[in-house]
Amino acid sequence: EKNNYFGMEKKQIVLMKQDKVPALSDNNAAFEIDKSDPFSLVTKPHGHGDVHLLMYQTGLAKTWSDLGVEWICFFQDTNGLVFNALPACIGVSKKLDLEVNSLTVPRKPGEAVGAI
Repeated sequence: EKNNYFGMEKKQIVLMKQDKVPALSDNNAAFEIDKSDPFSLVTKPHGHGDVHLLMYQTGLAKTWSDLGVEWICFFQDTNGLVFNALPACIGVSKKLDLEVNSLTVPRKPGEAVGAI
C-alpha cells in the first residue's frame, strides 16, 4: 500500500513467506551451529526453489491456471543481465513449444551470483 502496489492492481500483488531451513557450514553438509548458543542451529531462507512449493501451497498456481496464465518468468535477483536476453529466451520457448527453459550468464569462480 505504501508504494501504491507499484502501479499494479492490489489483486496482482501476491506475497508468500519462505520458510527457514538449517544452514550448512561446509561442502560435507554439516549444520551451522549458532555461535551464541551451541544448542541452536543457524537458519536461512529456503531459497529460490521454494517458490514452486509456495505457489502450490498458497493456491497461486491454481489461481493463475484458472485465469488462463500461460507464461511465468522467474527472475533470480543475482542475475541482473538476464533482462537483456529475456525477450529472446521467451520467444525461443514459445517457438519451440518448451515447457521449461533456462537462461544463464557466465560467472567467474567465487562470484556471489547464482549458478545451475
